[in-house]
Amino acid sequence: MLLYPNNIEERLEVDQIRDLIKDNCVSESGKQRVDSARATDDFEKLSGWLAETNEFLQVLTSGETRPQSIFDDIQPSLNRIKVKGTYLDGIDFRFLAKALLSLYDWTQFFKKRQNLYPVLCRKTIGFVSGKNIVDAIYQKIDEEGIVRDDASPVLQEIRSHIRQAEKKVRNTIHKVLDKAKKDDFTEDDSAVTIREGRLVIPVRAEFKRKLSGFVHDESSTGQTVFMEPTEVLELNNEVRELRYREKREIISILIQLSDLLREELTDLEHGGRFLTYLDFVHAKAKFGVQFEACVPKLKKQPGGVLQRAYHPLLWYGHRQSGKMVEPLQIAFDSESRFLIISGPNAGGKSVALKTIGILQYMLQCGFPVPVSPDSEMGVYRNIFLDIGDSQSLENDLSTYSSHLAAMKYFTEFADKKTIILIDEFGTGTEPRFGGAIAESVLEQIAQQKSYGVATTHYSNLKEFAEDTPGFTNGAMRYDRAKLQPMFQLEIGKPGSSFALEISKKIGLNEKILLSAENKIGVEQVNYDHMLNELEAEKAKYLDENKRLRKSSEELADLRRDYEELREALQKERKIIIKEAKEEAKRIVGGANKKVERAIREIKETRARKEETKRIRENLKKFEEGIKVPELKSIKKPKDDILKVGDQVIIDGQDTVGEIVNVKGKQAEVTFGTLKSFVALTRLEKISNRQAKEQRKAAARGVDINRKMAEFSRELDLRGKRAEEVLPMVDTLVDEALMLGVNEVRILHGKGHGILREIIRNHVRNDPNILKAEDEHVERGGSGITLLTLR
Repeated sequence: MLLYPNNIEERLEVDQIRDLIKDNCVSESGKQRVDSARATDDFEKLSGWLAETNEFLQVLTSGETRPQSIFDDIQPSLNRIKVKGTYLDGIDFRFLAKALLSLYDWTQFFKKRQNLYPVLCRKTIGFVSGKNIVDAIYQKIDEEGIVRDDASPVLQEIRSHIRQAEKKVRNTIHKVLDKAKKDDFTEDDSAVTIREGRLVIPVRAEFKRKLSGFVHDESSTGQTVFMEPTEVLELNNEVRELRYREKREIISILIQLSDLLREELTDLEHGGRFLTYLDFVHAKAKFGVQFEACVPKLKKQPGGVLQRAYHPLLWYGHRQSGKMVEPLQIAFDSESRFLIISGPNAGGKSVALKTIGILQYMLQCGFPVPVSPDSEMGVYRNIFLDIGDSQSLENDLSTYSSHLAAMKYFTEFADKKTIILIDEFGTGTEPRFGGAIAESVLEQIAQQKSYGVATTHYSNLKEFAEDTPGFTNGAMRYDRAKLQPMFQLEIGKPGSSFALEISKKIGLNEKILLSAENKIGVEQVNYDHMLNELEAEKAKYLDENKRLRKSSEELADLRRDYEELREALQKERKIIIKEAKEEAKRIVGGANKKVERAIREIKETRARKEETKRIRENLKKFEEGIKVPELKSIKKPKDDILKVGDQVIIDGQDTVGEIVNVKGKQAEVTFGTLKSFVALTRLEKISNRQAKEQRKAAARGVDINRKMAEFSRELDLRGKRAEEVLPMVDTLVDEALMLGVNEVRILHGKGHGILREIIRNHVRNDPNILKAEDEHVERGGSGITLLTLR
């Protein structure tokens, strides 16, 4: 892959991106991987890098519990035990155990979710994660890196003897110290201390010969000596000997553990490399979360579509100061391969060009980029750049000479898989010659069918883009009323430099401006005025289109609500008619059976007068007893019939409430001691008798403690359709309100953000919901909506 110039990363400030990603690394090896990541045009390799990064992005934003991010490099520790007989100390083993446990947890995490993270799961194949070694270390070494007493029977016995011997030493030396105090050989506040690892007592120098013992040290003034009494001399020697035995046993245990590591060294080294590679991928994904970056769709050929693209460093700097960055929208294809951007100075031309350059370079290094997930980016074989002043004192090149050297390189080596980025094309020399040479270079680039972007103020280059297939004009928008740039790229027309307007704004003398207009020529001034008028007209129509689009969306919402209501009414009507038919069928069937029985009885009694009369009276009573069901009238919309004092239940629930207030399309309902605002369309009116029975049944059957125990504060909606999630959200909120829960989490995933928008639009006007916001970035970010209830 060809890159130009040699310091292209410095020119695009990719080195700063590397530093930001390295800040997320735990291990030095992870940081080295970030530094060594270079742009590639190998599609298969790049696809793998980006797939790994995208999968880890999903891990970080899914909201599910994941292992700890302990990605320490274990290779230096392993290097120290390659030679037989060498060993690690307890602290090293504890460090190694934590890293190996993290390795085990992550490999198990990916293996259990291989359908979600297939690329990262494949990375776990080919080595054992060392869980048996972790268990062995934990059995021998405690949390502080000290070998446990029960690491071996011998060590346990030695330490038991040490404790007994040290206790005996302390008891004996305290007796000696107490006697020395009584004899006034030492101060009353004197205490046992340690010198050269042995217990000693302070004694006044003039009395040192009064006590039998060994002097180990004296004070700085020489007035006090520190003596080891003869009574404890042998006891201290015994303790020291026990300490030597303890040390030898500890070394033996550490050697055994090291031998265990050495037996599986190949697997452990493989696992260690995977751990630091995971550190590298995790750092890229964490950068993606921090910078709202993603992995866009990747295509093999050059070109693509950038949606809502940001320069990451500009976005980061503006976020620190609370400012907004205008996103970039641009497409490259065979019909629009090369974009010529024009517009006023400080209007954002160079930023747009650098944004395209840094995003393309980052992508081909395998880094996530701050664009919309529905963006599409291709792969280029060459990335050529001419940005800034490349003047070289060493090679005696002027600014314009360095630009010409870049143009020479571009025309020699560019092809149809090359992207070329040129800032302020043609400047640095006499305008007529600079513009002509620049246009000729563009002609050559057009023949090579290269892709790219160039910024310019030259009119001939704008005209060239207008007339040449594959080339497109673009303009940085400018607010003529406020005379300030808008930093928005508009594709399809050239931009004006607004030189005269800006000169007027800063108060340049009108005579000078008039003279300048005459020197420029009427045709050029009119051309600029025409561009400005077109800009104003387009802004006007864009605003009108926004207004019409909003009205159209509101009308579509109303129509959708109407269709839903009509469908509900039709369903209810069908249910009522079906119930009525079934009831009528039952009544007719009962009547037929009664008549047939009467006829049979009349025949059997041969129509005796008394019997016939009795049978007729029975039929009359049956007829009077028949209650023909009244067809329920199809319900009107609930918000038309509900009023204060009505007993109601929420659709799909059995808790009875009473309406105490109606505000628009919302009703304030009391459920026992709890008050809640509920949409009228979700309430169903019931009679007082039904309410009484329902409350009795609830009193008999509801176990609040059980409901609270079974209630989940988290609702997972990933993979569900938009039309089926809203009732589930309502049910979650209702149950949370009933149980007094003030916060719930809704997992919907990041994706394209459609499900998130539907849910948040739905809950936005619910008075029971105080706020709906993204979860903390480390716990899922925009993939989870956190609802705070009133």
